[in-house]
Amino acid sequence: MTPLMNLLYDHAMDTGFTAQLTTPQYRSVNNLLDRLSGDLREALSRDARDTFEKYYDALQEQRQMELEAMFLAAFTLRRELG
Repeated sequence: MTPLMNLLYDHAMDTGFTAQLTTPQYRSVNNLLDRLSGDLREALSRDARDTFEKYYDALQEQRQMELEAMFLAAFTLRRELG
């Protein structure tokens, strides 16, 4: 993304987007994921835990790229609609 798009994206992430993350449904799912990932980490051997951490980091990176792609698509659509 260009520096301007990065600035707009950061602003959207800091304001409007995060407002959608305060719903009871989001908190419920987020709490469940936190609990399950903690349970899984504790159940894994050290080597498996390292693999899990790498997998989790890759998923987070993928999620970030998907959010950026959704932002760019919405921005493009908004621009085309006037």
